[in-house]
Amino acid sequence: MNAFFTIFRTETKLAIRDGNMLFFGVLFPVGVMLLIGFVSSAEATRLSFAGVGAIGICAAGLIGLPLTFAGYRHAGILKRFRTTPASPAVLLLAVALLQTLFAFASAGAIFLIARFIFSVEISGPPLRFILTFLFVQISIFGIGFLISALVPNTKTANLVCTVLYFPMLFLSGATVPAEIMPGFLRFFTEVFPLTQGIMLLKGAVTGTDLAGDLVRVIVLAVIAVVSYVMAFATFRWE
Repeated sequence: MNAFFTIFRTETKLAIRDGNMLFFGVLFPVGVMLLIGFVSSAEATRLSFAGVGAIGICAAGLIGLPLTFAGYRHAGILKRFRTTPASPAVLLLAVALLQTLFAFASAGAIFLIARFIFSVEISGPPLRFILTFLFVQISIFGIGFLISALVPNTKTANLVCTVLYFPMLFLSGATVPAEIMPGFLRFFTEVFPLTQGIMLLKGAVTGTDLAGDLVRVIVLAVIAVVSYVMAFATFRWE
């Protein structure tokens, strides 16, 4: 347990010093929420809240996890870590917990802005939103772990993360609501896993019947299972 908290503290300091997650995972979505809130109607802001809240998940899963592990692998840190008394799983858990906290901190900041500046209210049970958020995060993190397992170095990780992160960020409904996209773009948005997650989060915000989102739940669950199985089967420490 001492090893876990030591690694977690170190990872936290490194992440804050690096600044990528603070910007992409927290400051950027906060800025998007403020922009939408000031230029959009109250209902549009309420519907956008779920999408903007998912930006932190996207950043943590598709930037935070892959770049951290790819950097450690490239520098030989993962290889050396296997020779220490601590279990390698401790490092995985510490990094995953840190990225989870970034995602929840982002969503929390966005909620406070939406609630107290723009008077946005969640019609559904708050617990449903929290559990849905956690479920979506687990699914997207699975993709992040799979990328972490496959990319050999930081350069490749940057390329893969860029190719996945930015299209998903702008075409999944995270920054631009899918409801106002042209028809041909809305067709492509359904391809992205984050789109399915955002639609689940919107259902939690508006309090719609969960049965109507059953297919989306199954899709994300399958993505999560396949991603984690493949990630742990192919993860390389050097």
